[in-house]
Amino acid sequence: MRFSIILCITLLFVFGSQVYGLIDDFNDGNDSGWTPVQGKWSVKNKEYVQEDTKWTSTTTYETYHRSFFGDVDWTDYTVQAKVRMEGGGETAAIIGIFFRVTEKSEKGDYYYFRLDARAAEGPCLIKSPNTILLENKAKPSKLNQNYILKVEVTGDSFKCYIDDKLEMEVKDKSFPKGAIGVGTFNTQGFFDDVTVNGKGIAANAVSKNGKLTTTWAWIKKI
Repeated sequence: MRFSIILCITLLFVFGSQVYGLIDDFNDGNDSGWTPVQGKWSVKNKEYVQEDTKWTSTTTYETYHRSFFGDVDWTDYTVQAKVRMEGGGETAAIIGIFFRVTEKSEKGDYYYFRLDARAAEGPCLIKSPNTILLENKAKPSKLNQNYILKVEVTGDSFKCYIDDKLEMEVKDKSFPKGAIGVGTFNTQGFFDDVTVNGKGIAANAVSKNGKLTTTWAWIKKI
């Protein structure tokens, strides 16, 4: 019993401070702390949902329906989210995660790592408003399928992953710091388990049923 308690405390200290940063699993049914910019956002069935498929532009800051979170002074971190596209997509079903968001408004600059369901397109890293930095064409994503997107942000270097597999590496110095976000274009988007870990980002759960609960459940199995 004594060994178990010591082990639990040790694991919570190590993993809580080094692995798990802010998380929102939306299990509490709200989107507290998020700042929607365009779109129709809500929490449904423990997921963050964007339902508006209409679009008006492909080249301006109005291109993406998006919602931002965090501190615009964040610099180096890892951001990750589970994403899924459903419905819409007559033009170009797109979904992804934002990082280095300079201002949580329609005027903010950003980077955007996105998936694209068009047959001749693929994963892509965008610099605001909609400039392609790197794209892996002929690797389209599918509707109604969950993907885990992750970006490791270090200085001017970005490593982008899909389902834990490195997809692309890009260097760019345009935006040295910023918040995170999620967003869509011409599709209904579903987001869950959004995490961000990095220096100066507290290891706390945003939702009431965050990583600490998950960690404790895992420890109890030891």
